[in-house]
Amino acid sequence: MVAAHENQVFRANGFRNALQKLSGNDDIRVALVSNTNADNVHENVGGVTSTLVGDVEGRKCIIVDDIINTGGTMRSAIEMVNGAGASEVYAWATHGVLHLPQNDVPQKIQEMDCLKYLLISNSVAIDRELPGKIRKLSIAPLLAESVVRALHSDSISTMLNVKVPKSDK
Repeated sequence: MVAAHENQVFRANGFRNALQKLSGNDDIRVALVSNTNADNVHENVGGVTSTLVGDVEGRKCIIVDDIINTGGTMRSAIEMVNGAGASEVYAWATHGVLHLPQNDVPQKIQEMDCLKYLLISNSVAIDRELPGKIRKLSIAPLLAESVVRALHSDSISTMLNVKVPKSDK
């Protein structure tokens, strides 16, 4: 699991925990693309220095992010992970904000030879046809189950039987 930036470490770790539990494989690691304005550059994209923290060489990687709109962060992370020797690269974005016809991100994603595919939820309506490398996952079953559990005062966080850290919020 690779966090596309610092704010996605929690999400990447959650995915790792779920995959470990579902697969029985304890050797699922988390890596991070760290973005700073420091002078120590490994890769400079749009004035931001990006550094891959963690070893992905020879590993299947899933890059996670919350929103993909301009695609810059995701495409940079895909290229960085591929350049670090990942055997396969997949990507996940919770919200694909790709509905505007002038948004050329779907085509740019399609042209990335190193990416197997990008999975997005259907939380944002997209009426245009997306290229083959962008796949949509319906969140309807998840929402329906959440509503049923809430109506019955059942736990929503146990739907995947994954421990959710307690929050102060």
